[in-house]
Amino acid sequence: FAPIPPRPECPICMLTLPEGEGVTYMACCGNTICKACECEMSRTIEETNKARTAKDPHSPCLMKVTCPLCRTIFPENDEAYLAQLRDRMERNDTDALCAMARLYSYGQLGVQKDENKAFELYSRAAELGHSSAQHQVALSYFLGEVVEKDKEKFWRYLVVSAKGGSVCSRFLLGAVESNKGNHFLAYKHWRISTAAGCGESLRLIKREFDGGRVTEDEYDAARRDHQKARDEMQSNERDDYFASLREMK
Repeated sequence: FAPIPPRPECPICMLTLPEGEGVTYMACCGNTICKACECEMSRTIEETNKARTAKDPHSPCLMKVTCPLCRTIFPENDEAYLAQLRDRMERNDTDALCAMARLYSYGQLGVQKDENKAFELYSRAAELGHSSAQHQVALSYFLGEVVEKDKEKFWRYLVVSAKGGSVCSRFLLGAVESNKGNHFLAYKHWRISTAAGCGESLRLIKREFDGGRVTEDEYDAARRDHQKARDEMQSNERDDYFASLREMK
């Protein structure tokens, strides 16, 4: 029941990186930045170029969209991006393996959907120690849609993933223990994921508190830790980005 290791920071804004759709993997250099910084960079370049073309429609000084870290020009098409991604995969870059696995899972950027190939890539990243990949492999063994269901492998990958820092796996461990009636163990798992900013874990701790299985002091401590974690990931730019996502949905 060790705390989840600190999440990496965005190398641009220096705030803790959020999980999920709030980050962008840069296949050119293998770094990960937050979506808010990517959007702010693109907006700045767009406004700068607009101002320059307003003064001179034929201005030769238009800015190109480049990686803010290695200054590589962004790929002009999907094929160029996939070439960068494959190059990183050959170096056993686990984030690149997971990025390609997601493309196979959803059939995006011209990649034909192939769940078996996605599982293969997640498994490769999992063996190299990537906690999110380990979580995906665990889910595959639980659901039994790509591989046969295997409770032992599900549990093994889930535990390793949680110990490696996956908030989702830590939350799921709590859910499994709760379903078994082990409310104290469930609370301990959710306490860890809550301290990493998981709102769903805090909601379930509130449920335990309402059911008399968690004290008021324990619930208040969980709320404080959750707020602290959210504050470390919060910025006006990120709020604007996630607000725009909600509008599109």
